[in-house]
Amino acid sequence: MEFVILYLLVNIAVGALACFAGKRLFYIMLGALVFLGVLNIGLSSTDGSAASIVIAVVLGIVAALLSKYVYKAGVFLVGAVAGAALGFVVGMLMPAEMNAYLGVIMAVAALLVGLAALRWCDLFVRLGTAYTGSTFMVSNVLAAVLAFSALVELAVPGDALATFNALSSYIGGEFSALYATPILIGTIVLTIVGAIVQKRSE
Repeated sequence: MEFVILYLLVNIAVGALACFAGKRLFYIMLGALVFLGVLNIGLSSTDGSAASIVIAVVLGIVAALLSKYVYKAGVFLVGAVAGAALGFVVGMLMPAEMNAYLGVIMAVAALLVGLAALRWCDLFVRLGTAYTGSTFMVSNVLAAVLAFSALVELAVPGDALATFNALSSYIGGEFSALYATPILIGTIVLTIVGAIVQKRSE
């Protein structure tokens, strides 16, 4: 059960930092968001092997370094991560027969939102970090509240990686599909609140 709590706490804490302080902590949060995003996508779309974990860690570090030295690349990456998250939510709301196109929807949304972020940098840094942070917060908080017993059942005793893989797959898949509307509403509301908090704290 401790691995379940650790997984939820890390996702919620990083999400909260991104949502409410993403612009101030842009370079740090960019690396953390990309790392978590790549890790969660990698765990839910692969077998969760040690190689996929290592690749996720390396990509997260590379993205963090790029964002520090290439501001525009960092802005594009935040927009792309937010776009991918938006594409995922939209894909979950579409009919089941469209599930095969989820990857394409996420990729197109990531590209379009990333390009728009370059055009309106300051606004998109606030909105992108607030939105991406809220996606981590809302899905994990709702899962903790509505399906904690199911999460505990997925835990693999003594194996953190297997537990994280199972939790990521469940929360990003079955749970998100079941609660797509509350997740979408919560994400939109929290994104607006987060962007306002960031603007006022400048």
